[in-house]
Amino acid sequence: MDKKIPRILFAAPKSGSGKTMITCGMIEVFKRRKQAVAALKCGPDYIDPLFHQSVLGVASGNLDTFFTDEEMTRYLLWERAKEVDLTILEGVMGYYDGMGGQSERASTYEVAKVTKTPVILIVDGKGASVSLAAMIKGMCEYRTDSGIKAVLLNRVSAGYYERLKGLIERECGIRVLGYLPELDEIRLSSRHLGLLPPDRIKDWKGMVAGIADAIEKTVDVEALQAMAEEAVPLALITTPDLPCLPQPVRIAVARDEAFSFYYAENLALLSKMGAEPVFFSPLHATHLPEEIDGLLLGGGYPEQYAEALDTTVLKQEIRQAIADGLPCLAEGGGFLYLQDELEGMDGKQYHMAGVLPGRGYRTQGLKRFGYLEVTNRTPGVLGERGQTMKGHEFHYWDCTQNGEDCIAKKPDGSKEYPCMIHTASYAVGFAHLYYYSNPDMIYQFLLSASRFQAGREARQHWDRIAKPIDSLGWLEDSVVRIAGMVNSAQPYDLQKRALLIFCGDHGVVQEGVTQTGSEVTQIVGENFTKGCSSVNIMARSAKVDVYTVDMGMDTLIYPTKTYVQGAMIDRKIARGCHNIARESAMSMAQCRQAVTAGSDAVQELKRQGYHILATGEMGIGNTTPTSALAAILLDLTPSMVTGKGAGLSDAGLHRKCQTVELAVDRVKKLALHPLTQPMEILAEVGGYEIAAMAGAFLGGVKYHMPLIIDGAISAVAALVAARIDQRVPDYVIASHESEEVTGKLALQALGVEAILHGRMRLGEGSGAVAVLPILDMAMDIYTQMGSFSEYEIAPYIRYEEGE
Repeated sequence: MDKKIPRILFAAPKSGSGKTMITCGMIEVFKRRKQAVAALKCGPDYIDPLFHQSVLGVASGNLDTFFTDEEMTRYLLWERAKEVDLTILEGVMGYYDGMGGQSERASTYEVAKVTKTPVILIVDGKGASVSLAAMIKGMCEYRTDSGIKAVLLNRVSAGYYERLKGLIERECGIRVLGYLPELDEIRLSSRHLGLLPPDRIKDWKGMVAGIADAIEKTVDVEALQAMAEEAVPLALITTPDLPCLPQPVRIAVARDEAFSFYYAENLALLSKMGAEPVFFSPLHATHLPEEIDGLLLGGGYPEQYAEALDTTVLKQEIRQAIADGLPCLAEGGGFLYLQDELEGMDGKQYHMAGVLPGRGYRTQGLKRFGYLEVTNRTPGVLGERGQTMKGHEFHYWDCTQNGEDCIAKKPDGSKEYPCMIHTASYAVGFAHLYYYSNPDMIYQFLLSASRFQAGREARQHWDRIAKPIDSLGWLEDSVVRIAGMVNSAQPYDLQKRALLIFCGDHGVVQEGVTQTGSEVTQIVGENFTKGCSSVNIMARSAKVDVYTVDMGMDTLIYPTKTYVQGAMIDRKIARGCHNIARESAMSMAQCRQAVTAGSDAVQELKRQGYHILATGEMGIGNTTPTSALAAILLDLTPSMVTGKGAGLSDAGLHRKCQTVELAVDRVKKLALHPLTQPMEILAEVGGYEIAAMAGAFLGGVKYHMPLIIDGAISAVAALVAARIDQRVPDYVIASHESEEVTGKLALQALGVEAILHGRMRLGEGSGAVAVLPILDMAMDIYTQMGSFSEYEIAPYIRYEEGE
């Protein structure tokens, strides 16, 4: 079924023809006629919709065929137009001017063509006569489907208009619907368009009223109305299938004189997916809104208000909130506000929020102007590596640290460059992103906000329990962390739990770095399946199911392929890794296979109903690759990260240090960067069971499963996973601080704290299993203990620092 949507588009042969003033004047005219009017701007411009908004009293919006495909573009028009009497579109630049000045892509013409909207061509008539007819004829005939239905002349006198009208209609075969004389309002305002928002222009509404008065005298408004009414009906648009949060989140949105650049469609999309925007002013507010779950800092003019922003108390609160993990998106001016310093319009340096260590400064001209596609180089708050969103840049300020976590590409492929800082909790940069170009990326941000909300609500629940605030320390923190992992502050069932033990052998045993030979790996691994190892006894006590997986033991292939207890599960990649002192531990294909196997194990056990997983490993010699990984990832010397493992002598420790040094030196010659090439480093000096554990931690992120880190090997595997996906630390719980120094160093790098300090060095998952009964106690208190109000006790007050 088609729907009639009255609509009209005002376009021009070039910029500066008066589109914005005439569009706003027309809006005012139709409002005076008691019509409900909507407005849309073609292209990525923020300023012109602000002019529309000042007249309409409601948000305007943007239509851009670079940002969205044809179907989505029509849907966005439908959304804006479906509940009003008339929709007025304003063109951008010249009618056919598209991307890069070389095509019609994303031009006003393309928007008109996609939306089947009648076009009124605004022509600046000053200083020309017959040439106007030639130009208009060319505009109409340049494309056979130009869509231009009529002409409106600007800056012509009343006496000259009738002659021009007759000439144009006779020569071009197109109607001329009226004119506007040269008005002071238009001349005055045109100096500011694209530079200042309407609230910075004196008596803006009075100017628009004057334009509307002139239009009613000299323009055939009824004919315009008729053309809008005759617009081709649009087929009923299918609403996009958007994901939506099960529970709303509150997103604090900065909006004041300094921060005003937001695509209306972006804010609407946030609301559709479960966000409640809560507006606040970084310039004037003394506190962030209460109980927020995310932060949005849009573009604007912070440089014009740098001195005032420097003196606000709110910037410290914003810095602390982001440090505490509050998810944040910032672009343009919002990005500059997060820097340590910003150069103001007066050339002086001012202190900003200090979230980022950079300094914003003025440049000599426009920096990095135009459309772009932003692609994640690293997973983070906007989703996985490789995800792409479209956007736009336009700024005269730059900063010393623009970020390298994403790649910006020009649509024509002529240029690409690193951009943005993309972490597990924030994505910030100069690019202004259009959310409808990839709603799934923004939904990932909202999921982060939802997980933050779950942790916040869990902390509030702890504060209501009848005990001193934070008195259970790590126990409280762990329950709060689990709430964030599973995206729910409700009590979490820890009783269905399992231990994953990955097994593999290592060629580095040839270097004499162990007391025993590789054959012991098979013996101990098969003991796990028989239930007779020490970790099995601990697991039975802690009511933990045990799954043993052969990732690369030097044995024949085991027959069991499915995840069952009491058998060795076959995921063998090869019969042991190579000797890392001499060559790569495995190929990249083998490394990816091992990582995938670990992630798949998490998926499978979640499918079987498990709610929390402990990690373990078995592999004679595997503390040596663990030390090599730690040395490279943490940029430490081999002696600083190498311990005696399973009871080496001093001489054995010396050989082990030399072996680690050989492995590290070999990798250094390959010039692999530990921050950007963790998988390559894992393939060089890791092991199949280590890679599988890293994959399990990555699976924790992917499948929202809490995972418990065991000892040194497990901790380093988690560190590798965190270098691959920086969200990993948000999904792990550290059980104990291993006697092996690598364990402590890896946990410090991950930013997680262990509860046990038992001088353990066994591995196999023993520490991870040992901590589960303690987590049971924490969850039982969280679930069963009464509140202050139930016990009729005056509650403790949580004071903020400095209170």
